[in-house]
Amino acid sequence: MNEDEKIVSETQNSTPSKRKKPPVKPKSRIYGVIVLAVSFALACLVTITSLTPKRYEISVGSASQEAITAPRMVEDKANTEALRQAARNNVSAVYAVDVKLADTLISNAQSFFSALNSFRNAANTTRAATFTAIDPENPTADTRTWQEVIPTVDLLAMLVKLPVSISDTSLGYALLEAKDAEIAQLKDLVITTLSENLRAGVSEANQVKTLAAINRELKISSLSVWLKAMGEMVYDAYLLPTNVVNSIETTRAQEKAADAVEPIYIARGATIVEAGQIVSQEQYDMLLSLDLVKGAEAASKLTPGTIAYLLCVFGMLGLYLIVFEKDTFSSNKQMTILALILWLTLTLEWVCYIIDPRVTPAIFGVLLTTLLVSRKTAEMVNIAFALSFALLAGGSGATLFGSDSILAMAAMLISGQMVMLVAERSRKRGTLIAAGSLGGVVGAAVVVAGGLILDYNWNSIFIYAGLQMASALILSVFCVGMLSLWENLFDIVTPARLHELANTNHPLLKKMMIAAPGTYHHSMMVASLAEGAAEAIGANALLARTGAMYHDVGKLRRPQYFKENQNGQNIHDTLQPEESAGFIISHQKDAMSYLSRYRMPSEVKKIVSEHHGTTLVSYFYYQAKQQQTQDGEPVIERLFRYQGTLPSTKESAIVMLADSCEAAVRSLSEPTREEVADMVRKIVQGKMDDGQLKMCPLTLGEIYGVERSFLVTFTGLMHERIRYPALEAMS
Repeated sequence: MNEDEKIVSETQNSTPSKRKKPPVKPKSRIYGVIVLAVSFALACLVTITSLTPKRYEISVGSASQEAITAPRMVEDKANTEALRQAARNNVSAVYAVDVKLADTLISNAQSFFSALNSFRNAANTTRAATFTAIDPENPTADTRTWQEVIPTVDLLAMLVKLPVSISDTSLGYALLEAKDAEIAQLKDLVITTLSENLRAGVSEANQVKTLAAINRELKISSLSVWLKAMGEMVYDAYLLPTNVVNSIETTRAQEKAADAVEPIYIARGATIVEAGQIVSQEQYDMLLSLDLVKGAEAASKLTPGTIAYLLCVFGMLGLYLIVFEKDTFSSNKQMTILALILWLTLTLEWVCYIIDPRVTPAIFGVLLTTLLVSRKTAEMVNIAFALSFALLAGGSGATLFGSDSILAMAAMLISGQMVMLVAERSRKRGTLIAAGSLGGVVGAAVVVAGGLILDYNWNSIFIYAGLQMASALILSVFCVGMLSLWENLFDIVTPARLHELANTNHPLLKKMMIAAPGTYHHSMMVASLAEGAAEAIGANALLARTGAMYHDVGKLRRPQYFKENQNGQNIHDTLQPEESAGFIISHQKDAMSYLSRYRMPSEVKKIVSEHHGTTLVSYFYYQAKQQQTQDGEPVIERLFRYQGTLPSTKESAIVMLADSCEAAVRSLSEPTREEVADMVRKIVQGKMDDGQLKMCPLTLGEIYGVERSFLVTFTGLMHERIRYPALEAMS
């Protein structure tokens, strides 16, 4: 089994080595609890003070002692309702055919003709009975008129029983004289005409017109004059309006017209009641909705309810930190930063509420927490802010926890997530402003969508969305503007700050490029190696690159004492090995002096102070050992070892390995890939055997990943070039 296979086998069988974390000090826990308690108290103060407006002693019919203005935008319900009622009144009634009424009228008309047949049958029965008494032998020879058979008085008594009252005896006798076929013809014509018109719908407005039209059709028929008169009487009796008002549809149309009326709003700060003005019922109702009437508070249990609500919110935040973010909760520095972010954001919320309840500074707090504390902590802070500030977003009174509150909560949650997603990957301060602005755009989109769902008017939607975007932009600029203050005050290294330090135009790097060009080139090579290795194992690549760029900055004090900066003469040829080793080792102390002068963050200083560990300056040590064989003087190994600390982070260990591997590989003349791989393996194994990596959290698998990354980077840095022919050969 070769060495590569051995390393792979050890990696597969090894478990990540875990450094035992120091126990959390009780004082750290107490400090974290105090921070959360103060934040909770401040949140209660801001919320209760904001939601408790100044109230006035007023009543309907009494004069107001002072002018009362609206603390927020409020709907003028009285004028809005007046406009809506006017819209309802302008809606025409909705008509519909009453099918049941039409069927009833048609049935009644048919019943009339049935009664008419019964009338005619009764008359014929009477006629037959009276004639039999006169001439029983020849009943068909009856030549009497109907006036002779049925006296007028009896006829009127029979006609009055018909559904359509007939008082004209001449018409009555004519009906008796008519033939059955003529009566059937009259019935078919009348029933058909009535059915068509009644079922099509007859309104009160066109009833007379329709009646006149069907009477004209009746007059041009072949019926007798008396039967036509009978038909007109039936039309008059049964052609009634069937197109009646549909109360349900009419009400629906009226309410639709009322809903289309835009509400009238009184702007925030507008005067509702002038000083000395008599308070009307409408004004009093508006003041009640704004919770401005003393003695009629809309939220009498506001204070205990708010305290209980916010206690749940901050209790959830504290529990999350204790359980899932133990490192943050146990760090006094981190909790101090978090405390200042919470307190500053809550104070800004107080100011924002005065401007407009829908404006919230949540993006400001979430962005700072992401950059200065951690992404996971920022996620819970985002939830806490959304829950807390939503209480204020709807204003006070009856609108508390209304649709504006729910909409603001959704906008804050989603915009906060977008800010964290972009900010976490931002390496420039300008992109942090873009992150905040993008969060504002996402929040505005949520507001627009929610406004459409809640059927807000377009004016309100655009104002709300504009407030979201404008406040996000302003707060993100404010956040980025004060970011340097946070970085310097708490010695925090952010991606944006690392990106600035890694810029080759930094004064210290430019100075090194001029005074120690060999060291500068070496540092850039080490930076490339460290960055690639850190990315390969999931470490902070930008931090590793930045630390590597400055790891040898101490050589600026004596650049000619280092081989890469020498131009022929080697100053160490005139020095004793102990002196040479002392000058070499001192560059680490000199580096810390330079870094302090240029106010470098402690994370970068740590890498620089740890990247040599306690390694041996082997060249001069073995040179001293050779001299020992000649003069017999003992060699003190301590004088040839760096006095720094062992690498305690992955980034420090990576820079240590990259530094040693780059120097070793550079010493090879025209190395092959196999020679480079062998040299890298020897350097890494030597550091492990020397105990230089025992304090860092690198696992064997990660060390193997670092080796592979070095080989990939070396392959790219040391690629072959085309050999050009000599000038003489070209001539």
